[in-house]
Amino acid sequence: MLLTGRADERRALEALVERARNGLAGVAVLLGEAGIGKTVLLDDAASAEDVRVLRVTGVEAEARFPYAALHRLLVPVFSDAESLPPRLRTALFVAIGLAEGPADPVAVGLAVLSLLDRMADRAPVLACVDDAQWVDIDSLATLAFVARRVHAERIVLLFASRAEVPELAGLPVTEIAGLPEADALALLGEVVADPVDPQVATRIVAATGGNPLALTDLGRELSAAQLAGGLLTPDPLPIGGRLERHYRAQVDALPEASRVWLLLAAAEPSGDLGYVTAAATGLGLGPDASGPAESARLIDLRDGLRFRHPLVRSAVYGGATSVERRAAHTALAGATDRPDDADRLAWHRAASVTGPDEDVAAGLERSAEAAARRGGVAASAAFLARAADVTPAGPRRARRLLVAAESALVAGTPIRVETLLDAVAPTDLSPVDLARVGAVRGAARHARGLENAFAERARLELAAARAYRTEEPERARDALLEAFESLTSADHLMAGTTPRELAAEALGLLAETGVRGPADVLLEGFARFLTDGIERAVPFLRRVGDVLLDPATPDALVRSRYTCGVTIHNMLWEERIQSAIIRRAIEASRAAGALWELNSALFCELMHETNLGDLANADAVRLESHQVRASIQATDEMWDLYLVPELLGWHADLPDLDQTLGTSLASATWLGSGAMVSSARIGTAVLALGRGDHETAYTETAGVIADDTTGMHTRVLPLLVESAVRTGRTEEAERAFATQESRAKAAGSTWGLGLLARSRALLTPDDAAEEHYREALSVLAGTRAVSDLARTHLLYGQWLRRRLRRRDAREHLSAAVGLFEGMRATAFAARAAHELASTGGRRTAPRGTGAAYLLTPQELAIAGLAAGGATNAEIGARLFLTAHTVAYHLRKVFQKLGVSSRRRLAESLASHDSES
Repeated sequence: MLLTGRADERRALEALVERARNGLAGVAVLLGEAGIGKTVLLDDAASAEDVRVLRVTGVEAEARFPYAALHRLLVPVFSDAESLPPRLRTALFVAIGLAEGPADPVAVGLAVLSLLDRMADRAPVLACVDDAQWVDIDSLATLAFVARRVHAERIVLLFASRAEVPELAGLPVTEIAGLPEADALALLGEVVADPVDPQVATRIVAATGGNPLALTDLGRELSAAQLAGGLLTPDPLPIGGRLERHYRAQVDALPEASRVWLLLAAAEPSGDLGYVTAAATGLGLGPDASGPAESARLIDLRDGLRFRHPLVRSAVYGGATSVERRAAHTALAGATDRPDDADRLAWHRAASVTGPDEDVAAGLERSAEAAARRGGVAASAAFLARAADVTPAGPRRARRLLVAAESALVAGTPIRVETLLDAVAPTDLSPVDLARVGAVRGAARHARGLENAFAERARLELAAARAYRTEEPERARDALLEAFESLTSADHLMAGTTPRELAAEALGLLAETGVRGPADVLLEGFARFLTDGIERAVPFLRRVGDVLLDPATPDALVRSRYTCGVTIHNMLWEERIQSAIIRRAIEASRAAGALWELNSALFCELMHETNLGDLANADAVRLESHQVRASIQATDEMWDLYLVPELLGWHADLPDLDQTLGTSLASATWLGSGAMVSSARIGTAVLALGRGDHETAYTETAGVIADDTTGMHTRVLPLLVESAVRTGRTEEAERAFATQESRAKAAGSTWGLGLLARSRALLTPDDAAEEHYREALSVLAGTRAVSDLARTHLLYGQWLRRRLRRRDAREHLSAAVGLFEGMRATAFAARAAHELASTGGRRTAPRGTGAAYLLTPQELAIAGLAAGGATNAEIGARLFLTAHTVAYHLRKVFQKLGVSSRRRLAESLASHDSES
């Protein structure tokens, strides 16, 4: 009956189920107002034959309990979870409270993905999540994680929600609107036995907006005389936003005992009939108290406790007085006696008190600690915030608000962080805790992507360090390391402090405490660099790399503080050490399930691989980082920030590329990220050099170096030398070269010395330049820096062509074309090909035959891992995919590359790349 007018929606869901029967996954978010028919559509989809159905409905009061909905969803298949790999099984059981251990949200997501995939081997799986707007954040984030990764599995995930929820952003949405007038009139005719006046029917349809539930309930509520037009209908009708009041009127018509019983049911978050019955008995209600509510079809007790519609539950609870609600929670607290329901007991007790209560607050703190151990960081933050609510005003309450804010920051709810901090009375905190407030607020602004948030964070961390220094030197050191990390991002846009000020504070602290451990080495290395310059600080800088790669250094320190080490070794042109630090940070972050840190580390790897010229690997890493960023719900500004302008500049094949680079620059400027402002300018310079536009390249690189007061952008000096020489600015080129020479010789790295030889060749007149070009080629050939090797071939080939040595020029220009095309550096490849044609030469292989052109970024990532010997399961764990999806993409890779087995894949990849 309620499916009237839903033929299109039903066909779409049936197609998803049929797609799953054929081996491909499907996902849909049904979005629409209460009563619009989302649940009925889920019911219809769940009636499909030969499909394993899992269902869960969100409960508003349960939204604070970590993984509560996931637990209820998976109850029927707990036995299947026993077959999961030990790490995944443990992570899942920890999350749903069946085991103790550290939180690992990534492993939980992979566990659910693997569990559904294994179930789908026997029959297609349909997982339905109703009222997703009330599902706890941890469960919803896990299920969204799964939904973003299914592809070649017999799995369908359907979400129904009244409103958009951030965790489901990016998933396919089906808007469920009101029924068309004809269908709405037909539905009204079906649910009403008496004749309906056409004008009355039209008014009801218009007032309900075609909402099926409202049509059904109103049709049954209005009298026969009203429907026939003999009596006036209520004005306004109890429809839309007034639907809840309509249900409340039904509740008010019940006997008092039944109303009290309903309130107990509404106040019990999971609808535990045993607890509701026990609480009702405690209040002296008889066993038949629920009868009138059942007769009125407000609840259904045939299979547990279920409200006719979530709005009924809202109407019952929202319509009760605060005194009535507290009495209900008191009764439920008295009935909640199972050992594993301590969280529920603490919440009922908190809802039953009218003012401060230290015992209740302490119980909530214990629940917060338990939730954190299970990985329920959002629930932990909620428990801590409620604990603060029932704490008397004073230092203890202020401290609890601060701890709740720190927990909310970890939970990824920065707006909640600022709300909690706004409730803190500054006079109730010590100077040290006030410094913590500033640091946490700065981190929240950073996470939200607010204007100048990147620029201001170092100042806040410095203030915190100064407050900690006397009483808590270890915390002061951590704050200073965080300030240095912030400096690497804020760069020249850093506000409120200076690099030297940060360094002076760090060296002063170390003078008092000594250099005692790995973190102190990092602090000293970066402080010496900021104080003494790169050349004099090299011994200290190299110790940073040693510490970060020392197996004895804790992974937690590496994943949180690796950025300083990467920045340092980028300045030293130490590509191997830099690569090793990034890889360790990625693996440590992945193992810990630290998605924010994993996102940052992957972006670091992406930038490094781009700088080296391994653009195929950079594209693969970009895919992985996008998958992680989608899981953490980055803001639009953060997405714009991470456009990777240098990679775009090298590829030079994106429509409206100049506008895209401008968007990245604008977002970076807004956020106060000087490092990404410079990256956008470097991307523009790379694009310009590829096009032969040396004037633009000079403007951009000169701007970067002018802003670079610390030396963190030393790698740009060779670009500035080239563009200055090509635009006739010889004196500027010589000044840039002098700085490059000083730093390259101090560092002594192979990559840096190769670039130094190339810059010297550009500045050396006449035939004397040739030996420097040859030296540069020889040295760079021993590095992974294929982009610099290709550009050196191009520059040398151009130099030879101008001296009419065409045969020699063709050798190097042909090498440049091959390298650029293998990289998919389209502008540089076209420029090198033009130079080659000017010598009478031609390409030995057509552009675009390499694997980087034949495969998508995801296929390339999977192919590379498979060629390295990884199994489908290992590849899936790395890229957050199932083995089925990996196998699906590998089949496409085999077809595109013309191979029939994994054994030939590595050989084929190498062959295709060499041909291009």
